[in-house]
Amino acid sequence: MTNMKRVLSLVLIQVMVLTGGTMGFANEMDETDVEPISAPVEEQEFEYIRFEGEVEEVDEGDDNFRILVKRDTEEGLDALYAYIHEDMLLLSEKNMDAAVKEDIEVGMDVSVIYHKTTVMALSYPPLLGPDVVVLHDGEEHSTYVEYFNEDLLSADGSLVLNIAEETEIIDFEGNALTEEDLYERDLVIFYSIVLESYPAQTTPHKIIVMPEREEETPNAAIILTEEVITTDEGVRMIPLRMVAEALEFEVTWDATDKSVEVVKGPNWSTLTIGRNVYNFAKMLVKLESAPVLVDGSTYVPMSFVEQVLQANVEINENGSVIITE
Repeated sequence: MTNMKRVLSLVLIQVMVLTGGTMGFANEMDETDVEPISAPVEEQEFEYIRFEGEVEEVDEGDDNFRILVKRDTEEGLDALYAYIHEDMLLLSEKNMDAAVKEDIEVGMDVSVIYHKTTVMALSYPPLLGPDVVVLHDGEEHSTYVEYFNEDLLSADGSLVLNIAEETEIIDFEGNALTEEDLYERDLVIFYSIVLESYPAQTTPHKIIVMPEREEETPNAAIILTEEVITTDEGVRMIPLRMVAEALEFEVTWDATDKSVEVVKGPNWSTLTIGRNVYNFAKMLVKLESAPVLVDGSTYVPMSFVEQVLQANVEINENGSVIITE
């Protein structure tokens, strides 16, 4: 492109901040005729959350590969673990193509992008399986991940896509698609220039159509909301019987010594109200808080579910707790 000026537009500051990327702006665009959009747009929410930071640690475990990403911030989440798995996109921003795990290096800037309904494992930093991880290995392109409607307008109403003949469109597997396949889908776009207007407009170099999202949480044994309580020390506690029976454990209460027995095949454990030591597999397991009685129900720390009942505990963005086998 020639004689292209990049200018800062106040109406697009929100787009820059929320996408976390560096956007280029232009008053004109080559090779594509674009008409500014001036119609009012209803304010909506982003479908995808973008966490930008620096890779501080690469953990290659026996069964998983994860990275620790940190960023400097005084508010909100400052670190997270991201699992690099086969059902996500690992992308090079420079090449606009798939990257491999070996391309990830400590000190590299990356974006961890996940849907707003993604659950995070109970830990700090939290663990999650993102939808997209972008390696910021070049300055030629920027990336954006969002749901786009039938008018190719992003979910929050901030960006509209103009498709050119040279725009490459593929699916998750790399198969060629057409513009009609973009409507009402989650998209990864690679772009360089954003037209000064509102909504902002861009002609992407490349678009990847993401798989359709399943609405239901798979294999969920139980979802807790108001059943979760918090101790004065900040430990989250969950009702043992409700969770254990959902995981198909047999639960027996002994009123004499105020103890509970949970059994599922060879998995057996006992605990006593007021004691933070649990008998599990002929071993004593110590957790951060002792079980308590609340309105006749035994409450245990959520870590008991992971360490003793051998289930997965995740916290949704809305605060609900999802427990899966």
